[in-house]
Amino acid sequence: MKTLLSLFCLVTYLTCALSANGWPVSLDMACNKALSTVACSFEFTNNANEDLYLLKRNTPLEGLNSQFVSVSLDGRPLEYEGIYIYRLPPTKDEFVLLKAGESISATVQITDAFSIDTDGLYTVQYSRPLQYLSVNEMSVMSVDQLRESIVRESVHIHLERTHLLLRPKKEKVEFDYTVYIESCTAAEFNGNRENNVTLAAHKKLCAGIDKAKGRVGNNNLYVTWFGAYTEAREKTVKKVYSSMRSKLESTSVTYYNNGPKCEGKPRAVAYTYRPSKVVYLCEAFYRLPLACSGTSSTKEGTLVHEWAHAFADRSDEGYGPDNCKGFARDDPDKAINNADNFKYHYCESQ
Repeated sequence: MKTLLSLFCLVTYLTCALSANGWPVSLDMACNKALSTVACSFEFTNNANEDLYLLKRNTPLEGLNSQFVSVSLDGRPLEYEGIYIYRLPPTKDEFVLLKAGESISATVQITDAFSIDTDGLYTVQYSRPLQYLSVNEMSVMSVDQLRESIVRESVHIHLERTHLLLRPKKEKVEFDYTVYIESCTAAEFNGNRENNVTLAAHKKLCAGIDKAKGRVGNNNLYVTWFGAYTEAREKTVKKVYSSMRSKLESTSVTYYNNGPKCEGKPRAVAYTYRPSKVVYLCEAFYRLPLACSGTSSTKEGTLVHEWAHAFADRSDEGYGPDNCKGFARDDPDKAINNADNFKYHYCESQ
């Protein structure tokens, strides 16, 4: 099948190499168990007849910093326990040049993000599209025109003695002081980095969530960010807002300045885990404006995005207003599962 697709790409260059529905970049993967880890290798090959710039973000080429694979045991999915990073649009240094016909590979330990503790047959499936630009597109840095190559690769591996495998580790948090406020309970801080501004954004959340939830219904704002209206989807969206609201009000949350995993990721704004009561702030966060302003990146919107992960179990299906509107238009269920869709709906509700 792969050979046929590669030939199809070479013969129908304009369709395949330049269309999100083609397969200009293919993937081969394999997984093996060592004594205490399960490592998976990934090899990406440029099948097009032109050089491409492949985005390393959300792939194993930058390590296990996002959920680009899903893992299941006998058909039952395992919970992803890795980080969710919110980032600004990519810059050129986040791409790798993959010449026509060339390959690039990387290996990650999936036991860093999945708890594998039962013997049996596991399936590891690649679960994100690969994003790329042509050389001409890169020359003008058209990141809003990122193309996608869909991959459908998976491997099966039978694992025994899984009690010997390492478990995912979360970062230890020690907070320096607590600020008690009237809205959204208490906020704890690790370190001191413009904490008064972060606190100002935090204070907006409860009233802002109430306002956003009040605007959930069969209206243009809802359709723009969550797609075709149904009562069932409306109920889900309101439940997400209610979960965020109640947990912010009943939980003493922590903002960790200069999160350890921000290092080496200049476009990272913030990250968290799912579930968690900690949001880790990165360098780019401190440069954002405070309050929501349309679809612009702001501190307030970032916090909504992160708490949608940590408190309401939302995923990272994609980022940016164009992608989020596309989800709403083409796949409403994906839209209501995406943290960024809630960020945009929240901010445009204010």
